[in-house]
Amino acid sequence: MYLLSANGTLRTILILLVAWQVLRLWMRVQQAKHAARGPQRPGEPARPKGDVRIERIGEVHHAAPPPYAEDADFEVIKDKPAH
Repeated sequence: MYLLSANGTLRTILILLVAWQVLRLWMRVQQAKHAARGPQRPGEPARPKGDVRIERIGEVHHAAPPPYAEDADFEVIKDKPAH
């Protein structure tokens, strides 16, 4: 009985290792395809390798802080003198 359990465990580990290696290979192929295309925006023509383009982005407008501020109420607590 112990031997059957060990065989099943080893077989499961072997299947997981093979699946992991296949997944790694598939991911490398996908990365290679993506790297060959290069980063492109949709609708832009392909640029030759080494071509540099500097584009200005629009100004970023941040919301103005509120024109008013609320003060928090507080009390000063004095310690009683020790006798």
